[in-house]
Amino acid sequence: MITSAAGLAMLLIVTVYPLIIRVGCSSLSAAAVVASVLCVGYAPASGVAVMAAELVHLDPVEYLVSYQLVMAAPVVLVMAITHVIVQRYFDKKDGVHGYVADFAELEAKRKELEKTPLIYACMPVLPLVLLLIFNKMVYKTITMNVATAMFLSWFVCFLVDLLVRREAKKSFDLSFSMFKGMGSILTSTVGLIFVAAFFAKGLQQTGLITYLIDVAKNCGLGVTGTGVVLSAIIGVVTVLTGSGVAAFTSLAHVIPDVAQHLNSNGIAIMLMMHTASEMLRALSPVAGVIIIVAGFAKVSPFAIIKRTAIPCVVGYITMLIIVSAIF
Repeated sequence: MITSAAGLAMLLIVTVYPLIIRVGCSSLSAAAVVASVLCVGYAPASGVAVMAAELVHLDPVEYLVSYQLVMAAPVVLVMAITHVIVQRYFDKKDGVHGYVADFAELEAKRKELEKTPLIYACMPVLPLVLLLIFNKMVYKTITMNVATAMFLSWFVCFLVDLLVRREAKKSFDLSFSMFKGMGSILTSTVGLIFVAAFFAKGLQQTGLITYLIDVAKNCGLGVTGTGVVLSAIIGVVTVLTGSGVAAFTSLAHVIPDVAQHLNSNGIAIMLMMHTASEMLRALSPVAGVIIIVAGFAKVSPFAIIKRTAIPCVVGYITMLIIVSAIF
């Protein structure tokens, strides 16, 4: 439902972060868990995941149910177990124990949130419910795309808010926040996608993609080996730039050509590359989610990365193994 790692981390800081600390974990352990959220950007909520699905000619819901969830379930479990081991080790090594924090600011935010009617908690789920019901896997004759689901849900949420608030002007003002957000995001995202597509086309024209394909064939890498190499490249770019979106969109457009030359549908390569761009973001000291969590925990970004690196790398390797074995 929340596809921004930084946005999700800010929500978890108010809700989950205090709970992790209150059961006896250190603040650094809690911060590391929050900082490594969104290791998989699930379709159909994520625009990047929708683009990934379209590039391999899949419906976003089919990409989610048939491929992403099959891969993500064991990966998230392995990462959770690794977090327990890693955070316990670093707590003992650093001599850090249960942390008693001043939760005055968090408690004030929590009390403000508790004033909101419970029905508002259901609103973010509505687009996903519509997409999971009206798709080719459930109703072959009745389907709904992401844009339709979002705008229909927006209209329903506006009506609910109008009934609860009973202030038409304020409800209208709040409802248009969606369009304002879309505008601010599109100014950067559309430009990024345009530049990424231009970059990918340039790689094709220079012959670099053909060269990589020939190397993969001559070395006997095949689909799995090529996917591992490309996902590693995206992982490095993600760590250096702090943006999984930029890394993925810069190379994702070459996948159809690579898959065609390898006589593959490209789904396995897409899963490896897409997940790498999301999962390895928590290894970057310049990633927005790391900076936000580090600032809240009052430590340097490198202190957070030290604790997120092993769980994310283990999750990345697990993902590669699962995708190679199943797809």
